[in-house]
Amino acid sequence: MWDKEKYKTVNISTISETLGIPASTLRYWESMGLISLSRCDNNYREYTYSSLLDLSDIYYLRKLGISVKAIKEYQTFSLEDSKAVYLNKKTELEAEINSLSNTYSMLRKTLNLMDELEYIQEHPYKESRPDIPFLLNHSKLYDKEVWEKHFSGQYQFAGVRLGPPDYEWVWGWAAESCKPDEELAWTFAEGDRHFVQFILRIDVKDRKHTNLDEAINYLKARGYNIGEIIVRYITIACEGQTRWDYYKAWIEII
Repeated sequence: MWDKEKYKTVNISTISETLGIPASTLRYWESMGLISLSRCDNNYREYTYSSLLDLSDIYYLRKLGISVKAIKEYQTFSLEDSKAVYLNKKTELEAEINSLSNTYSMLRKTLNLMDELEYIQEHPYKESRPDIPFLLNHSKLYDKEVWEKHFSGQYQFAGVRLGPPDYEWVWGWAAESCKPDEELAWTFAEGDRHFVQFILRIDVKDRKHTNLDEAINYLKARGYNIGEIIVRYITIACEGQTRWDYYKAWIEII
């Protein structure tokens, strides 16, 4: 408890240490008119018991994320106005919590992919089923809605190297479903098919520089023919002097 008889006023250092608020912040609040202080004979600020209570209110509101400007207005608010401030802040925080939850979900998804990358690098050519049912066309590359889906984790860059006789690449967005207004570039054909997984690396500066031939030659040497190759983007990173795009990849073995 504040001993009001022993300490009628205290200096800024004591207040700063007591409340854990930097002296510079206390001076700023004073300059913005949030608190009025008297001065002693040597022109030092004098904090009273009442000042301490005022500062605790200000500090609490700042912890809630309420701006200095709003706090200054808050000091003249009615009870109804004060509640409105808290309700508005509640709405803002709920939106932030929702946004953070979505961001956290995206982060978890990326980390799971990174874990898969490490596992596949340690255990290449294990049998695995592709998890890309649809590939959407890149024709809407400059569509805001498409990029919002990408940033939210709904879409991922992906591609398919078609099987014989063409062996051409088709690139697009990996998606779990396809809406009527979305253009399909490729659909996974179900059936008695067999795939093995590996990590495809593509040189960012020279996209013809990859480790794909290495994987194909490895499997051909073991008597397999190669069908479709399906890839899903994971991340980008440097290895030595080369910056690589890393993809989770499935090679169809026939």
